[in-house]
Amino acid sequence: MLWAALFCLAGLIMQCLGLSSAAAIAILAVSAAALLAVTKKSLIPLLLALALSVLMTARFAHVRGLAEAVAEKYDGMETLLTGRLYTEPVYSANSCTAELDTGLGRIRLVCYDGDITGEIGDTVTANVVLSAPDIPGNDYGFNDREYLYSRGIYLTAEADGMPKVTAAKSRGIRWAASKIRGYAISMGEKRLGGKALELYCAIVFGDRSRLNPDLKTALSISGLSHISAVSGMHLSVVAVIIMFLLSMIFGKRRFARLLTIPAMALFALVTGGEPSVVRACIMNVIFQLSIVLYRENDSLSALSLAFMIMCGFKPMLVYSAGFRLSAAATLGIILFAEIFKRPFKLLTSGEVFKGGLPMRVLGRIIYGAGGVIAVSLSAQAGVFPVLLYYFRYISAYALLSNLIVVPLLTPIMVFGLLLALLGPLPFIGGLPALICGPLLEFVAFSAEKISALPGAAIPVARPDIFMTLAYIAAVLAFFAFVKKYKITGAVLTVTFIAALVLSGIRVYRQSGVPELCFINTGRGDCALFRLSDGTTVLVDGGKGSAPEDYLSARGIFSLDCAVLTSAKLEHISGLITLVDNGFVKTLYVPSFISGDRLNTLLLSADEAGTRVIEYGEGGSVYAGGLTLTAFDSDGESAQLLAEYQGTKVLFCGDGVMDWADCDIVKMPSHGAGNYNYYPELHRHRPKYAVVTAAGEYAFENSKSSAVLRDMKVPCYVPAMDGTVTFALGKDLSVTTTREKYNGL
Repeated sequence: MLWAALFCLAGLIMQCLGLSSAAAIAILAVSAAALLAVTKKSLIPLLLALALSVLMTARFAHVRGLAEAVAEKYDGMETLLTGRLYTEPVYSANSCTAELDTGLGRIRLVCYDGDITGEIGDTVTANVVLSAPDIPGNDYGFNDREYLYSRGIYLTAEADGMPKVTAAKSRGIRWAASKIRGYAISMGEKRLGGKALELYCAIVFGDRSRLNPDLKTALSISGLSHISAVSGMHLSVVAVIIMFLLSMIFGKRRFARLLTIPAMALFALVTGGEPSVVRACIMNVIFQLSIVLYRENDSLSALSLAFMIMCGFKPMLVYSAGFRLSAAATLGIILFAEIFKRPFKLLTSGEVFKGGLPMRVLGRIIYGAGGVIAVSLSAQAGVFPVLLYYFRYISAYALLSNLIVVPLLTPIMVFGLLLALLGPLPFIGGLPALICGPLLEFVAFSAEKISALPGAAIPVARPDIFMTLAYIAAVLAFFAFVKKYKITGAVLTVTFIAALVLSGIRVYRQSGVPELCFINTGRGDCALFRLSDGTTVLVDGGKGSAPEDYLSARGIFSLDCAVLTSAKLEHISGLITLVDNGFVKTLYVPSFISGDRLNTLLLSADEAGTRVIEYGEGGSVYAGGLTLTAFDSDGESAQLLAEYQGTKVLFCGDGVMDWADCDIVKMPSHGAGNYNYYPELHRHRPKYAVVTAAGEYAFENSKSSAVLRDMKVPCYVPAMDGTVTFALGKDLSVTTTREKYNGL
């Protein structure tokens, strides 16, 4: 079973990397033959594993092809959409979102003109515009398309007007589960409040929507975000509680174990049916059945079977962050928990802790604390690469916070469930809250205090896929050698070295190529030069947090210099954030501009200790071989000409200015204005053009779009294409986020 799961996982990873299904299957077949020759294992299990992996790979290719075909066919279509509510509507300040079950599959519907006042099972009818799920706005950004594909959603819809809702005549089990969940949460609302209520909803019933952003951030930085998402740990506690109660009622433990299975399935439904809960539910079902049938329980085989069942049913579940984290944490616990427990077991098995009662109690406390530490370390070892990939920082005090908080989860779950069951009773109903409430408040207090400690979050660059695979191979090789599986350990060691070499080659190639990256900030200017010697120069900061997110994902936490061209919002907003957070060493600002936003930037620079240098028309900035010359201005913005290794880039200002020969031109005024661009473009003939318009509609209706199209100058719009990256030097080339994520 383990080999089958590993082969299936390898096939899915290769397709996620962009390999065709035929190439993935060929590599799997060669790997199986090599493994058979090296390990001398039986032919039949390997053939079975290979057959299952081929089926999984083919199914993944089929489902992904179907998703892409549906998205391409219906993208941009206006239609009357009818479907049944699959999830409860989620309300925000500006919109209402729900998932519908339609003839085109599940669709995420967003309504801005009103609320979707319905329940699960109701029929919703609305005039909508269909669209394909969004790809990341910039490289390394959140991939909404992968997230929705993992949930089986291939289209999104925006309602034009108020949807019509028709009550259902009959409803299913999902509606019943949502009602149970709503009732249980209402019991918490009666007895709890503030942060205790927020954590009660998240920890016991998986409703994270109530967590305020500050508490959610504190949980994440302190390494406790896993407790706020219902997972296998929560389900195991529920299974033990149900087993205990049923054993008391029926006496026979085998019968109680069988009854536990539907109870766990109901709990998984009530808590939303998230991948981590479903995985844990399948594993617990396998565990219970193995004991009932007098079979030896093998956790690794149970995890492998759960993985294959879930990915066989929904192959694109491998894109789900929750599923990856859950599977990785469980694998870490299975592999390493007992190994990490050994020192504590040896310590407490000595004669010192076999004496009087106080020493025996102390020994049990040390052993129990050791168990918590071992499980926490094991889980962290498993999820470490996944956490880095998604969150890009290390929780420095994760072990401390887990040691404090994890032992409290069992009483929180027990008394949280009792609160839901006994809540309506006048006196008894409030007793569980007297215990559960303070525990939840302590969890919030611990998360906030630990997250505020110096160096609680250590930022790191987002690792590439090969570095992630190298880490996983190293962890598994360590386990194999500890268990004395020498051949398996050797194979994993070779895999580790190969992945490390591939990662090193990729990093070396990227580091040696100077780049100019136009970052998508909507209607905003923001360009990053990353030069051959590692020098980083930012021209303007655009709007919002997109520049900071992009830089952090690349592991750039310090800019050698930033050059401002205008004090307008779409140039300066993001730069203020970067200066506030200590990204900028030296800041260059035009001497001829002024305004409140500039004053805010200068104040931020003073507080952050950033060096500020003014430049005027004709002034230049030199950094790492790059020259930026301010050769013109309109009194409100500067026009820059950048030169690096023979490549010239013209950053036009927000008004009509002088033009110059260049390879790349950033068009004036976001492509708008009533200017006659044709003569200057025709005279200077740039190879590429970049227009920082707000989006497709703004670009198509801009003055520059028709001119560039007529002249056949390749044009890129970051708001449409994502990050636009030019490889500078003799061979000037360009790539975009949209191209990188085309077809996932």
